[in-house]
Amino acid sequence: MNHTSPTLSPAQRRPLQSAGIIRRVLAVLAVFFILSLPQSTRAQTIQSTSLTLQAPAACPPAGCAAGQTLNVRASFDLTAYLPPPDANVQLCIYTPINWSATDLRIGLTGGVTGNPYQMGITNCSAPPTGYNLLGGVQTTLAVGAFGDWLDFSFRIGNTATAGGSVLTRVLERTAGGWQQTSQAFLGISVTATADVVYVANDAAACGASSPCYINSGEDLPGGLGTGLKDAIDSHPLPGQPATILITGNYLIKNNAVLVDKPHIIQGVNDARITYLGTFCSQPMLRITAGATLRDLTINDGTCSSTSRSLVQVESPQTVSLISNDLTGGQDAVRILDNNGDVILQFNHITGNSGYAIWREAGAGSGKVQAVANNFYANRSGFQVECSNKGRVDHNFWGFGVDPLTAISQCTFTVGKRLGAPALPRSNAPGVTAEKVTVTSTKTYTSDGKVAFQHAPSDSDFDLFIVNHGSGSPDNVPFTGGMPGSLTACSNYYDIFLASDVTLPPSLLDLFFRYDSSTGCTATIESTAYCGSNDPALIPLWWYDPAANITDGWDTTAQNPAGSGAAGATGQTTVCNPVLKEIQVSIDSSGRPNSTDDLNFTPFVVGLLPLPSSVIFSQFTAIAGNTQAAVQWTTVSEVNTSGFYLLRSQSESGGFSRVSPFIPRRGSGIGGAFYEVVDSGLTNGTTYYYRLEIISTTQESSFSGVIRVVPQQATPTSTVTSTPTPSSSPTPTATATSTPTPTDTATSSATPTATGTQFTSTPTVSPTATLTLTPTITLTGTITPTRTITLTLIPTRTRTRTPVIYPTVDYRSPTLPPTRTRFPTRTFTPFGGTPGTGAPTLEGYPAPQGTGSITPNLTTSPQPTFPPGSGYPIGEGTPTLPTGEGYPPPPEPNETRSTSGVETPSPQSTAWTATASATGSPTLPPPEGPKPPLAISFMKEYWQYFLGALIAEILIVAAAGFYLYRKGLLRFPLLRNKNQADQ
Repeated sequence: MNHTSPTLSPAQRRPLQSAGIIRRVLAVLAVFFILSLPQSTRAQTIQSTSLTLQAPAACPPAGCAAGQTLNVRASFDLTAYLPPPDANVQLCIYTPINWSATDLRIGLTGGVTGNPYQMGITNCSAPPTGYNLLGGVQTTLAVGAFGDWLDFSFRIGNTATAGGSVLTRVLERTAGGWQQTSQAFLGISVTATADVVYVANDAAACGASSPCYINSGEDLPGGLGTGLKDAIDSHPLPGQPATILITGNYLIKNNAVLVDKPHIIQGVNDARITYLGTFCSQPMLRITAGATLRDLTINDGTCSSTSRSLVQVESPQTVSLISNDLTGGQDAVRILDNNGDVILQFNHITGNSGYAIWREAGAGSGKVQAVANNFYANRSGFQVECSNKGRVDHNFWGFGVDPLTAISQCTFTVGKRLGAPALPRSNAPGVTAEKVTVTSTKTYTSDGKVAFQHAPSDSDFDLFIVNHGSGSPDNVPFTGGMPGSLTACSNYYDIFLASDVTLPPSLLDLFFRYDSSTGCTATIESTAYCGSNDPALIPLWWYDPAANITDGWDTTAQNPAGSGAAGATGQTTVCNPVLKEIQVSIDSSGRPNSTDDLNFTPFVVGLLPLPSSVIFSQFTAIAGNTQAAVQWTTVSEVNTSGFYLLRSQSESGGFSRVSPFIPRRGSGIGGAFYEVVDSGLTNGTTYYYRLEIISTTQESSFSGVIRVVPQQATPTSTVTSTPTPSSSPTPTATATSTPTPTDTATSSATPTATGTQFTSTPTVSPTATLTLTPTITLTGTITPTRTITLTLIPTRTRTRTPVIYPTVDYRSPTLPPTRTRFPTRTFTPFGGTPGTGAPTLEGYPAPQGTGSITPNLTTSPQPTFPPGSGYPIGEGTPTLPTGEGYPPPPEPNETRSTSGVETPSPQSTAWTATASATGSPTLPPPEGPKPPLAISFMKEYWQYFLGALIAEILIVAAAGFYLYRKGLLRFPLLRNKNQADQ
């Protein structure tokens, strides 16, 4: 249908014509006003007189730390200054007296005018009470500038203890002289520095840590502009050096951070120092004083084609690097010629394109001292260059790597090397190693797995303990993965005296725990080992990599069997089943001894395959009601016929057999799982069990002892909750289903037995008959509510954006790929069985479990709901209840045999469901065509429209008059007339 606009009469057109004329006049006035402005002020954003903190964007929650650098923007308006040629604008900066602020730097180009400024305070007024005049700048501006902004930075003095305000004053030269025309304050909260301070990327990363230093906006030589450099410089020396704690993923900038004070820089919570950028010519850290770096991961972040050296040392004092990961750089540690030693301990240095350590040749007396580190997979060839000024004993150089091919011009003792990599620490940089002080008091370390003490007559001394871990051939020093390898029941450890121990101890007692698994405990405490009364069988092993004193791995109590033993005897070794420890006493006479062998000796508690033996991975007892289930799993059963289970009510003896003979199910290269249920026990009584192991020659040996206390199961209350849902009444959909299933399940299952189960009177029942007749009734009432909300999107209002101070937007870098913490090598493990389970961390196969049989239930058809009803489609199927978590019982015809094959017959469940839904949301009807709005409005309300136009003209006229009086609006015609009148 066509709509034709009605023809307007002359009276109707007159208001519209008048409105158009008035709007054209207003547009001409606006253009005239803009053209009258000076060109320098057009399209510029002028802020009010203010101070804004630019970088950091905010102080940490506890306040900015004393010594923190701040970047501030001063924005100011200008009013009526005299024209050039003399200086006509002065900016003055004041800070609180108790801040003792320093290092003022001011940008000398106006952010709005582009005009150059010069440093100077000639026209600054005296500071207010409690303030110092920090500095100022001045300039000569052309007539017509509305305002300007400048950026400046300064450091809060390291003696500041309280917050305050930065003050700026703007002065302009007028006909009456220099006058202050505006001022602004910026409040800053401040916290005092301390002996322990924190460094983070930003205020949020500081959290509750205080005092905390964060990056500011500059990138200057020496690392100025980083929170780390502020923290280094903030601590007043020559007092006690500070401990600077790095938190999180901390980014430095293009310039190397200068560490010129002897502080301790330490990471917390797996912290790292990294970089985001492409300027990669400078090192990450440059140390010129006796500092310590520890517990840090340092890499060069996004540098690719050219890498940054990670740590450059040029110090006359000793520098220490302890427990760090140095990866992904050029040279990890670059040492320039100087007189300070560089000590490296417990570091993991790998994956660098250059050297792990490079020491410049020269006349300086400083030496490299590297011990207990991983140095491998850096540059091809030599890993360390000492230039004849360094010693590098007891480090790992890579599998199969001759140290002589990895070390250049360093002092090194053959045999003093790690035969496997030191174990990387979990969730922390560095490796699992430590330097301990041995006293006459027994002291534990390595998470309570190792202890040590010396004789009362000896002086204290230092000892290194390096943990290699266990569970993989890569953990085994020197012989990992070769035939005859041990099954470890402890970690592998390298234990050696510190190089400054000149007088070896007369006696050193070492203690190693062996209870890494219940299987280890049972095996070691059996009569094949600790229960044999033969100390030489106690399975604490040591290895001599230098002089062939041992024949591979020998026990500490046996006479060494190597070609270089020369009739040496073993050391006193004892088992302590109460503490689950093996103790060896090392003196100067036997082997290993304190004079020769404590310079390079790996130790481990482990199990070797014996001519007739059983190695357990599990031996436990599970308490029940008047019964106990005793379970054990073996790794291997060499020349073994079978087992008896023995029971006693005393741990020390009186054991008797409580099971028939149990034939072995394992072999010499594979194990099995066993379980015996011992019934008829008394609840609350402690019972002790051990295994009698019968060899193929009918000889008996015995396992360790376990204990159990039978008890009645504690009733568990069942809480039933009946929720009452609440929903809107409209619309309503009701689904009612009444299924009547008829299930017939027949399953023939023949599981393979994984052990032999015994009771006091064993009975085998291979056939079970079970019945399953479930009846399901499902009735559901679902009341969904659909709510449609129409939200009007408001018209966006454009806001002019001020010029932003150029700051660096730090993003988390794309970090290097996860490092390979261990080098790789390939061995054929001894005793492996094709098809067996993967070994656990302790080197044992995973225990085999028993399965359960559950009939397959198929429910058909699925309930469906009407389209558009609001219900999801196909969200699941009904689940039959199965009691207390057990599979549903089989049907009466189900037959279970021992053939190991399960053939369930198909099942079906037939049921019907009906569903109806009523109600639907009602939407408003579409609107019809509207009459022309302009015609109807003007015809009825033209008087109000005319009044609005008159008011608009008056407002514009008033604004123009005000700007003209202020000298901000010029009318060329009036100006020419005034000049003519003059």
